[in-house]
Amino acid sequence: MRNIITKKPKTNLKLETKVVKDIFVTFLALNALGYNDENNKGGMHPARKKARNILQKYNWNKKYPHLKKDLKKTGPWYLIRTLLEKSNNIKRIKISNNSFVLNLKNFTKEPLIKKAWKVFKNYHLKEAQKLFPIFKKEIIRMIAFINKSPENLKKIILIPNLLDAYWRGYGLKIENIGYIVVGPGAEKNHGELIRHELLHILVPQYRVPLHFIFKKDHRQIAKLGYTSQNIIRREYIILSLNLLYESEILKKNIEQAIIRKKRYFPHLQEVIEIIKKRLTKLTK
Repeated sequence: MRNIITKKPKTNLKLETKVVKDIFVTFLALNALGYNDENNKGGMHPARKKARNILQKYNWNKKYPHLKKDLKKTGPWYLIRTLLEKSNNIKRIKISNNSFVLNLKNFTKEPLIKKAWKVFKNYHLKEAQKLFPIFKKEIIRMIAFINKSPENLKKIILIPNLLDAYWRGYGLKIENIGYIVVGPGAEKNHGELIRHELLHILVPQYRVPLHFIFKKDHRQIAKLGYTSQNIIRREYIILSLNLLYESEILKKNIEQAIIRKKRYFPHLQEVIEIIKKRLTKLTK
């Protein structure tokens, strides 16, 4: 396809990893109030199992019905964004999420929740230390691969979250800071989860022909929250870049992966060809 860029890209991007108490407490609340999603056939992460056992001491559904309602109203990505905007003193937090912030504050004051934070903070710090070298390596490689240092971005922060499902992550940008929140197993497949969420932050605004992203062709993924053409377009680009990266950098055969994903993204092969041509032009 093209010559692989081996030199470290020029970038002043700062990289950090940390544990965020508000996110930890939110996922404690989710687990206490009915969030049972899991992708791992072997079951939940040991830290998550232990936390859920501790939480069984109380009937949280009865004690916090309004918080449960808030958590059901929207997905984890929006909850995380609300918390990070709050921590950055951003005033544009949606009014609909104000009740969530207030109810979570009361939940955080519970003695059992305070105790859980003390117990599990160290688990997350160790996970952060384990993932940081992978995180750093993937950022350097990805910036080189797309041949473009991110604009209007000063820092990217990695946040581990062992109370989520395996291989589930969230990538978002708030002002000039990027955040990647990753569940257990983020080191699998050369950091595929970290790489995928990085692309949500780093990827350029490539164009995709409109007829490739009609919602009528993507009813399967609408159930997973891909409900707008902009979201569908974005996911096509990220999937394409990730597969091209696996092919070129990791030397993997991606044919079967394309076949599997075409069930949900029927025009994936065509979008991959578009992105491949764009990347080739950038390196000439």
